[in-house]
Amino acid sequence: MRSRPGWDHPLHPRLELTPGEVAWFARMEMARTVDDVLARRNRALLLDARAASESAPAVARILAEELGRDARWAEGQTRSFQELAAGYVLG
Repeated sequence: MRSRPGWDHPLHPRLELTPGEVAWFARMEMARTVDDVLARRNRALLLDARAASESAPAVARILAEELGRDARWAEGQTRSFQELAAGYVLG
């Protein structure tokens, strides 16, 4: 799998998830939603819901590119995940 510049840098300072990992999850592990990546593949939602929510737009953009989806799909994925993540934020 070809890498891109910056794909090995974390998407968020409080998470270890990189753009390359998101692409890997889509290409090799059949991840199809932002929720799938941030809640199940990486567990970021459980570890730091705020950071996961803040990372959702970037994850959605990468998934959209990998899956051949449009910006509207990415926006819907982001919105849906952020609504879910709000229920996990403490205090």
